[in-house]
Order: sequence, then C-alpha cells, then structure tokens
Amino acid sequence: MILFEESGVLRVSYEAERGLQIHEWFEYNPEDHDDWVFDALENIYELLRKYPVKKLLVKTGKSRGAFSPQVLTFIRDVQFPRLARETQIRFVATVRSSVEWDSVGTLLWEGQMTGKTKVVTRDFESEAKGREWLELMSTSFEFD
Repeated sequence: MILFEESGVLRVSYEAERGLQIHEWFEYNPEDHDDWVFDALENIYELLRKYPVKKLLVKTGKSRGAFSPQVLTFIRDVQFPRLARETQIRFVATVRSSVEWDSVGTLLWEGQMTGKTKVVTRDFESEAKGREWLELMSTSFEFD
C-alpha cells in the first residue's frame, strides 16, 4: 500500500503482512528546494509513527542529486535521533546503486559499534538481499 508519493522524488509504501515500510528515493533535492525535503522527512516521521514497523527498507539505487548541508544536519541532529527514540524501527536495510556501493564508508556502523542506538543498519546491493536480511534479523532478535 502506498502511503505517500511525490512523483519522481519519493515513494513511501507499507507492507502490513511483513511489518515493513519501504522508502524509495528518486531525487534527493528536487529543484534545490530544501522546504520540500524537510516536509518529506516530516511525513516519513509521521508515517513511521502511524504505521509502526521494526523493519525499514530504504531504496536509493535510482536516486540522483544530494541533500543540502542543512538537510544533512537536520537528518543527523533531529531525524535519526527521533526515529530511534520515538518509533519502533530496529532494522534498516539500504539498497544502494553500484556507484554508491563503491563509496560506502564505515560511519554508518559507528552508532552500532559504540552502543549509541538500538537500530541496526546494513547496506545491500539488491532489494532481495535487503529483504532477506530484514526478515532474518526481525525473527532472530528482540529489542526492548
């Protein structure tokens, strides 16, 4: 079920039977409009509260562009902390393009390794592998 869609930019879907939300990004900053991106991030937050899930699949393999420094700061300082604190998300699989895959760094794992978050994240080259991991992880581990 599609929960939110901005054609060519972002689609948020919900698979109730799998307890999964899918966020598919096509454009990170349409026409350099941060206001739209901030609204989209707020919609994502609200949808994760309205349709609570432990598993999130983020598809960026078809995306283009980049978030502005202001958006990146908001994501780091506001979005991620409130998602970890105020939603049920525990597992995030990110499907990246082969170009993105080559540039994936270790910062993504930093929060997990230092015990700062209950959310476990991992990057994948395909949606099938991401879904398989999410299913395995959500049936293998329980968090408070």
